[in-house]
Amino acid sequence: MKPQNGNRKRVPFYRALLPWKGDSKKLIFYKTVSLLAVCVFLGCALYLFWDLVLLPAAADTEQQDIKSIYYAESSDAPDDSGDDSHASASVQEQTLSFENLRKINSSIVGWIKVPNTIIDLPVLQATEKDPEFYLTHDYRDRYSGYGSVFVDAHCSVENGKSRSIVLYGHSLNSGRMFTQLDRYKSLDFYKKTPVFTFDTADSPSQWKVISVFLTNTLPEQGKPFNYMKTEFKNDSDFLNFIYQMRIRSLYNTGVSVNKDDRIVLLSTCSYEFKDFREVVVARKVRDGESSEADVSKAFYNSKTVYPDCWYAKHGGKKPDWPETYEEAVKQNLLSWGEKE
Repeated sequence: MKPQNGNRKRVPFYRALLPWKGDSKKLIFYKTVSLLAVCVFLGCALYLFWDLVLLPAAADTEQQDIKSIYYAESSDAPDDSGDDSHASASVQEQTLSFENLRKINSSIVGWIKVPNTIIDLPVLQATEKDPEFYLTHDYRDRYSGYGSVFVDAHCSVENGKSRSIVLYGHSLNSGRMFTQLDRYKSLDFYKKTPVFTFDTADSPSQWKVISVFLTNTLPEQGKPFNYMKTEFKNDSDFLNFIYQMRIRSLYNTGVSVNKDDRIVLLSTCSYEFKDFREVVVARKVRDGESSEADVSKAFYNSKTVYPDCWYAKHGGKKPDWPETYEEAVKQNLLSWGEKE
């Protein structure tokens, strides 16, 4: 006679999942491995949810808050027809915007916006006392894995103080901060975005891209190029610095540069090699100059200078360029500075 179902003793569901008295050694092993796999899976899932959903959402909310403050004055700005009055209104609006930003944090010294990307961010000033503070802090000085876009501690955005201004920002899985600078590796993207805005309290200003290059930071990959240089002995020193960035550029933009120009460098991580960097270089649009760039003059550089590790991996030979800007000018190899 078969036993009735009601007489069977029910086994708790967790009995089938957890190692239990009476289980064979083999079954205990399988259960333990399965539990560890489930824990690892759940841990990874939670981490990805935190990193790719919660943190980006929180960062987006923070950025929306600061953008609403920065752009509040723009939406209410007067639209005067006269050029002088319009310029005056723009300067007043700019000053007021940064006054409001500095009420939040006195270290906010600029605002950068790159068209065709989500880069539309406040820029903070690093200090020599703690030059990497904003790698891990937001614009309210709170800890953040996203950090902030910030100015090198040895630079100043104030007019006349630094010929070369270096801005740093993270490249992240979420695509925030400076991640989308990666698009500048494409000539097609450059042609759509040859100019970006980098405003300071002194004045709103636009900047024309003159170089996009990749460089190493580790000596074992070849002698690093010091693109973070901010002080120059003379005009020749400055132009040679520009020259070194131009010969490293992925493409030639055709934008001229002279000794009186001011440049900004946007630096972020790149992942071709360990601790690689991508740097987008632009010069400020000159007074009275059109902010339009003639992108028809742009073409891929057939003699790009890469770090030594690049040739060790991909083959080829480092291009033979003259050692100095002046020598390159004498040999008629440049089209961007010799007539300036």
